[in-house]
Amino acid sequence: MSALPRRILVGFDGSEASWRALDAATQLTGYGSTLTVVHVAPEGDAPGDRLVEARERVRRRQVTATYVQRVGDPAEELLDAAHELDAELVVVGRRGGVRNGSAPGSVSAAVVRRAPCDVLVIT
Repeated sequence: MSALPRRILVGFDGSEASWRALDAATQLTGYGSTLTVVHVAPEGDAPGDRLVEARERVRRRQVTATYVQRVGDPAEELLDAAHELDAELVVVGRRGGVRNGSAPGSVSAAVVRRAPCDVLVIT
């Protein structure tokens, strides 16, 4: 990983871990860097206001970001976004418990295994 990643992607779902990941990503964003916040709603779920909440937090930290809403499998959509954006770093939070039938940390584990770039997992 370079000293200052230029294209940072952060997965955000509104969980406690994703708030920590969002905070870490904003701290890593420096001059010339871009930050993209990606929220993935599961199939059949309404996207909700997750990106509005994230946008406000990022704005308060005086960081400019792009916001992307996707629908589908969170790991697959984050990996697709990382490829499409040619991300140099993906930041994700790791959950400690089971939610929506997925194993603890299953999204972050899938991203770590298959990402086209470095991955920072925030616990």
